[in-house]
Amino acid sequence: MINILLVILISLSSNNLSFTPSFGGGGPDAYGYRWLDSDTTCPGAPTFNWISINGIGTRITGLADDNVVGPFPIGFDFPYYWYRVNRFYLGSNGYIAFDDNFLSAHPFQNVPNPNRPNNIVAPLMCDLDPGRGGSVWYWTNNRDTCIIEFDSVPFWNTGGMNSFQIILSKNDSIIRFQYLIQVGQPYGGWQSTGSSTIGIENVVGQVGLSYMHAGLPDYNLPHANLAIIFFPPESTNYIVNDMACWYVMNEQSEGIFIYQGDTVLLKGAVKNTGNRPANNFKVYCWVRSMPAGTIVLADTLTIETMNPGEIREVAFNRRWVPTSTGQFAIDIKTGLTGDMVPNNDQIRLEARVVSYPGELRYEDLASPHGMWAWNGPGGYGAHFVPPRYPCRITQARIYASATSATPISVLILKDNGPNNSPGETLYITQTTISTQQWYNINISPAVVINEGGFFIGGISNVANQPSFGMDTANTPSRRTWEYTTGWAKYRTADKHDVMIRAVVEMVPGVEEEITIMPVRKSERSIMKLSELKELKGFEIFNAHGQKVLKAEKVGIYFVKERTDYKKIVILH
Repeated sequence: MINILLVILISLSSNNLSFTPSFGGGGPDAYGYRWLDSDTTCPGAPTFNWISINGIGTRITGLADDNVVGPFPIGFDFPYYWYRVNRFYLGSNGYIAFDDNFLSAHPFQNVPNPNRPNNIVAPLMCDLDPGRGGSVWYWTNNRDTCIIEFDSVPFWNTGGMNSFQIILSKNDSIIRFQYLIQVGQPYGGWQSTGSSTIGIENVVGQVGLSYMHAGLPDYNLPHANLAIIFFPPESTNYIVNDMACWYVMNEQSEGIFIYQGDTVLLKGAVKNTGNRPANNFKVYCWVRSMPAGTIVLADTLTIETMNPGEIREVAFNRRWVPTSTGQFAIDIKTGLTGDMVPNNDQIRLEARVVSYPGELRYEDLASPHGMWAWNGPGGYGAHFVPPRYPCRITQARIYASATSATPISVLILKDNGPNNSPGETLYITQTTISTQQWYNINISPAVVINEGGFFIGGISNVANQPSFGMDTANTPSRRTWEYTTGWAKYRTADKHDVMIRAVVEMVPGVEEEITIMPVRKSERSIMKLSELKELKGFEIFNAHGQKVLKAEKVGIYFVKERTDYKKIVILH
């Protein structure tokens, strides 16, 4: 079966496309990509030739109404615009994205668009619901062909059926869309605002080619037995000088918690998203006290050269030791002379400095900027990664309201799902939402987190109820999640923070205070002082409470872990 499949695939890539179509077709975009479809009457137009991989390829699991899974290997380096890609994330809403796992959900943006997700290939980006039917598959021969197939997937809420596929062909760099079945239409209709998009887009969302958006033009609506190809130019004079800030502190530039007094290594990554080498440019870092924006630390480094497509991790020399709690921002910005895409030069990360006991939160609001609800059952969650362990969660706080008393499930989930998504349920209870206010849910018994992070979520089975409070004006944490039959990063997580908080405390150690305990001289030693001093994460005190900085006499000493635990070690 696979050998026959390969023969068919080779025949798909045999068209000579070095021409300007005389009728129909579209493009070029700024780089030179064009499209042709099987409804076009010109030489080189594709013919429909469905290649089923259902049962042959790998089934993609974990899909829900609105979510993203992956990454999955393409199996080879696929030429796309002026760079190459080798893996993809799959959005349940009918698209793939190369190295971008941000969710695209209704309303769907047209292409190109600098808002994430970028680097997308969208055969039918609209409100689909694989959680309610159908299946999704991918297959690669690990040499030159990769296929992604949506099989019999319905629209959200309106049913219908959609079977379509993407074929990536390395030999000619062609992207092929094919549609076997198209029954029904998206919720609100094809021509409702943001209903759907078909097209492609580059890594920064500045260049792309749209085939159809929101049902227009209507003669480009998808239909059964349609084939579309997107093909690059044989040559191009397109020049891009662009150095992007790729991430800050972590790969998703998600907000972090820092314990007051801890030393912070400021780091991130930059990427040459252009098609020319970049030489002798600066990368800047600022730590700002928010919301005033006062700079509390600044640093700069210089990168001598970076090749197109290269990602470079950067670590700044100056360390930040926050002396007060509160909200801060960490900015990293590239400074390439002649940069042609300034909107991707800088990323801001939210940093919250805390101490225990206290709250983990991403907003400081007494009342929200807006209240948000789903037009079906659903909910919201927030992802927290504590700065110290063990961390004990004693209370969850959710800002919400409902027009009539509405029960919701309140959950604490471990972040041990794929790509640190919600996984194991650690705690679940119910509370009833009515008037608009903070709802405090005491956690008994308290949940202890020894490593990693956790989610606090609120889920309702009632459409449009309750509404959850949102911060829409301040630095976003990118840690808000949504629930619509499954968990996914919130579609506007780069703009909004849900008003959900965690009240936490340190798990008590052996003693909360230094206590001298006399022992007989014949008691067994634990270790030598010199050996203990080699351990990282400890402070050593003598019997007078003075910090020991060098080897001293034998005797009784005390060890204070930097996680605030205090233990007694007896040394001879």
